[in-house]
Amino acid sequence: MQFGYYIAKKLSLTKQQSFTRTITLLAIAAVSMSICVVIISFGVLLGFKKEIREKVSGYAGDISISSYQLTNGNENNILTISSSLIDSVSNVKDVESIFPYINKAGIIKSDSVLEGLVFKGVPYNYNFSFFKKHLKRGVIPQYADSTDSYEILLSEYTASVMAVDTGDRLNLFFIESSDVKRRRPKVIGIYNTGLEEFDKQFAIADIRVLQRVIGQQYNVAGGYEVKISDFSSLNVIQEQITQIIDYNTSARNVKEIYPLIFQWLELIDTNVYVLITLMFVVAIINVVTVLLILIIDRIPMIGLLKSLGATTQKVLRIFNWQGLLILLGGLLIGNLLALGLAYLQVNFKLIGLPADTYYMDAVPFFLPANYLFLINVGALFLCFFFTYVPVRIISKITPAQSINFR
Repeated sequence: MQFGYYIAKKLSLTKQQSFTRTITLLAIAAVSMSICVVIISFGVLLGFKKEIREKVSGYAGDISISSYQLTNGNENNILTISSSLIDSVSNVKDVESIFPYINKAGIIKSDSVLEGLVFKGVPYNYNFSFFKKHLKRGVIPQYADSTDSYEILLSEYTASVMAVDTGDRLNLFFIESSDVKRRRPKVIGIYNTGLEEFDKQFAIADIRVLQRVIGQQYNVAGGYEVKISDFSSLNVIQEQITQIIDYNTSARNVKEIYPLIFQWLELIDTNVYVLITLMFVVAIINVVTVLLILIIDRIPMIGLLKSLGATTQKVLRIFNWQGLLILLGGLLIGNLLALGLAYLQVNFKLIGLPADTYYMDAVPFFLPANYLFLINVGALFLCFFFTYVPVRIISKITPAQSINFR
């Protein structure tokens, strides 16, 4: 067994109560708390960004293809659905799906309430997984390719304002070319995504119904909604799609459509990175301070080892090993504590959030294995590098000085 490791293990892991053992355990506790905070901070940050991004993308898609228009609004200029364009975009790497859609503003009326809404018309093969995840009651509509369906999904907020529930019918009015068109849709599902600003504005309907509102043809849409599998490739995929579409249309990603939301997420990044930096600094200070205390406490031992012929390098390795044992113990306990708390939060939602402010009802957590690995390896190497600062003192200690040390 290596000399330095053997001595360090005896000093740090002895079962007998000693000053060295006590200070080592305190250092391990301090490092574990720092690592725990770093892991939880990263997990909450990534979970928060993932949750918000998925909700915004669930409404608008990752990339939206539409005609150029002079004003910003929820309604788009109408274009003819192109099957060749759909096929070309579908063949782009990391594109999961592309669906035509129509956004059409309407007014719903109950016995005593009027409410303006944007109805998003989607086709029969639309992926409803997002709305299924946030469905509170009722069912997801089953649209057909050959018949019009007057079944709609309504947000919980709108259903509460209108005092309606699943199974109820509404009076719906569209204004098209100075003509008012009335429909009687049936509410079959009520959802709540937590994005109240979106829930207040949108309802989901059959695209065929909205196509008949704006004309007589079933081959028109307001645009195409594109979902991708790798959000980190968003800009690359957007550029590839731009090369496919013609000059009359544009491809905008969700960050460009809702810039304020993603700018807000970037501000959160800054706060978390500051916190993580502080935690790493605390961990480094703890390890360095503990090693200084241990070196001072063991000056007589250092002098004795040197007088018996131990080289400075061998003595240095004792305290390098002590620093490494402290770091490994802190990493192990910190990981177990952080992942245990994360498991409880994800499954039992112990810490809640006001949904109207944070767009979700509980603190999220999402940390891929590669991030967890990088955090641990980075912490280990960074803190271990700074252990070489205090152990340099050992090279200045002579056997003669250690005899007079009290």
